[in-house]
Formats: sequence, C-alpha cells, structure tokens
Amino acid sequence: MAAMALAFVPSRPGCPHHGCGMARRAQRAQRAHRRGAAPSGRGLALGLATVATAAARRSGRAGKRRRGLALCAEPPSESEVVVIGSGLAGLTCAGVLAAAGKQVTVLESHYHPGGAAHTFRARAKGVEGDFCFDSGPSLYGGLSGERTSSPLKHVYQILGEEPEWIQYDRWNAFIPEGEANAAIGYEEFVTKLLPRFGGPDAQEQWKRLMKNIVPMADAICNGPPPSFVREDLGAAITLARYLPKLKAIPGGPQKLSEPFSQFLEDAGVTDPFIKNWMDMFAFLLQGLPSYGAPTSMMAYMMGDLYKKNTCLDFPKGGNEALVDALVRGIEKHPGCKVILRAHVEEVLVEGGRASGVRLKSGKVIQATAVVSNTDWQVTKKLMKNAPELEEFFGQWKDYPLLKSFIHLHLGFRGNGLPKSHCADFPAQWGVFNDWSDLEAPRNAVLVSCPSMLDPNLAPPGYHALHAYTPATEPWEDWAHLDEKSEEYKKKKEEAKEFLYAAVSKQVPDLEDRVVLELVGTPLTHRRFLRKPSGSYGLRVKAPEMLPGHKTPLEGFHMCGDSTAPGIGVPAVVMSGHICANNILSVPEHWRVLDKIKDWKTELEI
Repeated sequence: MAAMALAFVPSRPGCPHHGCGMARRAQRAQRAHRRGAAPSGRGLALGLATVATAAARRSGRAGKRRRGLALCAEPPSESEVVVIGSGLAGLTCAGVLAAAGKQVTVLESHYHPGGAAHTFRARAKGVEGDFCFDSGPSLYGGLSGERTSSPLKHVYQILGEEPEWIQYDRWNAFIPEGEANAAIGYEEFVTKLLPRFGGPDAQEQWKRLMKNIVPMADAICNGPPPSFVREDLGAAITLARYLPKLKAIPGGPQKLSEPFSQFLEDAGVTDPFIKNWMDMFAFLLQGLPSYGAPTSMMAYMMGDLYKKNTCLDFPKGGNEALVDALVRGIEKHPGCKVILRAHVEEVLVEGGRASGVRLKSGKVIQATAVVSNTDWQVTKKLMKNAPELEEFFGQWKDYPLLKSFIHLHLGFRGNGLPKSHCADFPAQWGVFNDWSDLEAPRNAVLVSCPSMLDPNLAPPGYHALHAYTPATEPWEDWAHLDEKSEEYKKKKEEAKEFLYAAVSKQVPDLEDRVVLELVGTPLTHRRFLRKPSGSYGLRVKAPEMLPGHKTPLEGFHMCGDSTAPGIGVPAVVMSGHICANNILSVPEHWRVLDKIKDWKTELEI
C-alpha cells in the first residue's frame, strides 16, 4: 500500500518551525507564571514550549551521534557518482548503486537525511525526554512480510538492511456521515461501514468492484517489479527475466493508466459512499480524487488494503529508522558516504557532460555521473552552464503545482488515554468535512500519533502527534505576508485552530493536555523545502506522465517527485531505483535484481 507523504523537507540547518515566535510566547507565559498566574490549557502549552530552533539543533547533534554520519566530514575530491539530496529517491538511487559496487557520495544540505521522511526532536520545558516528530509519511503497508511486491521492501532486500516493523490493524476516519472506525481489510468494511453508510445495493456494488479490481491488482502486485525498468534498450533483457510474471490485463495495458473514475464507472459503481471513499484514498495517495488518479495506483492499493489477513506497518523508531536503514545500506560499502550540511551550488559541466559538483563552501567533487534528487526548478538553477537542458526543462511547465500545507506537531499528556493503538483509539485518523470538494482549503486533515505504536517516540506518559492539511492550503493566501507581521501571526493562529479541531475529534480535551506546540505554514515550507510555493509537488492527472530520469546532458540524471511516477513513497522509491538502473550496465543491473526475493501476493478477498 502506498504511503502518505505530505511533509516539510528542511534543506538547511534550522528547525522546521523556526520563526514561529514560540520563544517569545514561552517567555511571556513564564513571566505570567512568576507573577502568580497559573496558565492552563493553551497557555500552558505555550509556556512549556521549547525554543524550537535550539531543540532542532540539539536534535541535529543527537542525529550525528546516533547515526555516525559524516556530518562534518570533508567531502571527497572525487566520487564515481554524486547524488544531490537525501530524500527517499536519492537514498534509493545511491543504495542501489552502492550495492552494485559503485562509489557513491550523497550530499545533503540539511543536518538530517531523509527529505520529507526525516524525523526531528524537540523538548518541552519540565518534561524529561524527547518528543520525536515525523515530518512526512505516516501510513505504510506491504513491508513487514518477508516476500512482498513493495518497491521499498525490494530496496531493503538489495541493501541487506531494514528497520523493525510494527504491525497494526486499523485507521479511523471522521467523515460527513459519522465516525468510520474499522479494521483495514474486507470484513469490517463490508459488515460495519457499508451497512451504515452505503445505499441499499452498496454491498453488491462493492463485490462487483472488487471482482473487477482483482485481475488488475494481480497484474500489478504479482507482475514484473518496477525494479526491472531502465530507460534504454536493455529493458528488454531485464524484463525477460520476469516474463513468467506477465499477466493479461482486462481491456489491455492502457486501462492501467486511465483515471480510476472511469474504472468505477465501467464497474457500475454509483453508490455515493463507495465513490466518496475511493476519492478519499486516491486523494490521500496522490493529491487528487479518482478523476485524476491512475487505475494502476488504486488497484495496487486496493489489492494490498483489502486482501485477506492484511495489516498496516510502522517502522519502529519512526521514519528515522526507515531512513537510517537506507543510510546504513549505503555507508557499509567502501567509499560510499552520506554527507550532511553539504549544500550544492552548481553541477559542473565539461566537454558536454556532467563532471561533478561545486559546493557552497567552494569545494569541488569530480564525478562521472551526477544525480539530482531535488525539485525540477531547483535542479534547473544548479545547471548554470548547460544550454542543452533548456528545452528539456520546458517539459515541466505544463504541470501546475499542488497546494501547500499547514502542519501541527504536538506533545501532550497521555493520562487517561490508551497507552497504545487500539480499537477505541487508533494511532492514525483523518477528518473530512465535506465530500463535494476534497481539494478545498481547510476541508481535510490527517493525523498521526506514532507514540501509540512506538512509545519510545515520546517521554513516558506523553504522546507525540503530527496533524496536517494534505496539500490543500493555497499559497496565494500566504505569499504576501511578512512572517514577523501581526497579520501573519493572526493567520497562523487561525490555521492552528482548524488543526486543533481535527485532532480534538479523537482527543476532546486536547487543549488541557498540550505541553509542546510547533506550527508550520506554507511560508515555512518555501523556506525549508526549497519547493516553489511550498508545494507538495506537481499536479499530474491520469493518464498524464511526468518526464523520466535520463537527460540530454551526458552523465546527468534526475530522480524524485518531479520525475515519473510522481509523489508518494512508492513513487519516489521507484524513481530512484529506475535512475540507478540507467547508470548501471545491464549485467550490473541483473546482479542487483538477484538480491530481490521472489514473492507471490495472495489476493484472496
């Protein structure tokens, strides 16, 4: 199952919530406390809040000790391959290349690796221990099994490194019709949700939909893995390895790229609840409802989510553990490093090919291949001497941007609440106020309380929580604001209240519990993500497809959410893997595929 990946990617040192004014508010609350006032509720939250920047810097130092990364190491003078950016695509690309015997250097501006999937720490005054906050992806599936079709699982098998997985069984949703709390899989959806929210023939329509989706899901989940793909004629050889896995697709392969709304129509699905439910999942996976989501993505998700004995997975230690496993897989190979606080200023070009990079420090690293795992517009700015790429970069101009985010990270007291994920208190939930326009601002919120799954992510007796709007906050509403202005502060408070209301659906007395509060806005995103307009990525409607990973400049490659297949964890992992395959020879690529364990996904529904 695809993972939700809506997050910051701070690209230079500093807390994602730097500039939020928490230090000043904390000082005011502390002064009030000294005068005899007893702050409670939200006032207590602000009074106990850590100065966010200092907390993040402490987190960076802790990350250095924990990972043993080359935080302050001198970058090498040369490397076979340089990868710019340590997002999941960049780490995947570097890991596959390292496993194939290439010498790889990953350069990251931030002091945490992982891009949108990084974890940061903060402390609340008077509370012993760290709150660990994941900045992005929160929902994973298909990773705890030994043999699965997950692209990320295959990368871990190639690297011989993997986090420990925590399995759990349900996700909650507060929808316009009521609370839809049910275990994932087929049974409770059919026995609890459809009778309550569906129409008179909803169950019959659902059975027909699943009957039609299984052949599609089987062709994807049990077909050739994305890891065989390369963008040259060698793909015929790597595909031949998986010919026994090729399956017929009803209606032909082109059906996989059609919008899922067309698939629903062809299956005779008219029930409003089922259509809204499918729109919700499509929107959470790719930022667009069913009319813009490819059938391939939805078939993969439904095959994984509704198969027998399915479960959700969470990396023990949070996304930090997920990223650390990729880093270990890179750095255990001789000459391979992930170097942090290493900001790339320019991709060097000599003799008509990429020849290395120049860092902000002035350091030059020579390389035979350079991979950019950054937004396409950031990548374009790095190419200061590559006129042959001007027309190439023009391909992206036709794709509009998805909207931006508001984020809320909270530390709160857990007294009286369940200590761990359970039927009455699922660790993750969503709030959807109106089905008519899922993309509308302030309509939807996603919430993850990972300390319900792994208690080590918060101090004893407390919980860590992340709530965010899923790429629905208009940049235009914030672009003109000065972050020091009263107008900005007021608007930020209004946005925060909306997120508080969503979290309170499951924690009604939330305000009296909060001890740490961190808020991020679209301006926060622009500053730390190095993303235009703080956007999640490009708005790609099926059957459109983003550009690939090879470029007209010899030795220069791209991966990440600006390239096919697009946004989301499985998509960026695929992009990184395909990019690595393009750099490898066919025999090298073939040997990498030897490391992937064969699998068979049982789609008994």
